[in-house]
Amino acid sequence: MSTFEEQASAIFDVLETTSDVIVSDRSTGQELYKVERIPHHGKMIFHRSGHTEPLAVFQHHPIIPDTITFAGGHSMHLSHWMQVKATALAATFEEKGQKYTWMKYDNGPFTLIAESNQKRIATFEEKRHVETPAEGTSKAALPHIVMLPEAEEMKDTVVISALILEHDKRWTRNNDESIFIYNIL
Repeated sequence: MSTFEEQASAIFDVLETTSDVIVSDRSTGQELYKVERIPHHGKMIFHRSGHTEPLAVFQHHPIIPDTITFAGGHSMHLSHWMQVKATALAATFEEKGQKYTWMKYDNGPFTLIAESNQKRIATFEEKRHVETPAEGTSKAALPHIVMLPEAEEMKDTVVISALILEHDKRWTRNNDESIFIYNIL
């Protein structure tokens, strides 16, 4: 466990099923979010677990700009809410008048930084293989989001932005219609 994880107030594991992405609290195992994927429409529908009303609907369009619709029906081009850099290794969004930036450095996790004080408040780490020296093998570690207390008041936005950023990174890398391809070992 990293020092950042030791300071965390929440760690959310991200698991892909055949039709959904499930985000659960690592400490309790409780499902917090369910993201319905409709790949042939390039759509991701974000729900808080147990709620029927979506938090947000992300629509990927290969030619025209991607869109996002938040609860209440306010739809906009994704770039009006979150500006993703061409390489999909950085993205900036605004929440309650404050700007936040996801950044990825080398092979490390995406890091969410509050621009007002340049403080790291969350990370999103992709699936990775972890060596188990005692057994001489490796196992897959689930993708996960780590949040400090400062990020918890906007956890919906942290989860939505992290998963959209991951989608954009994969789209840029693979240039295909796949969304979240994790081969769970």
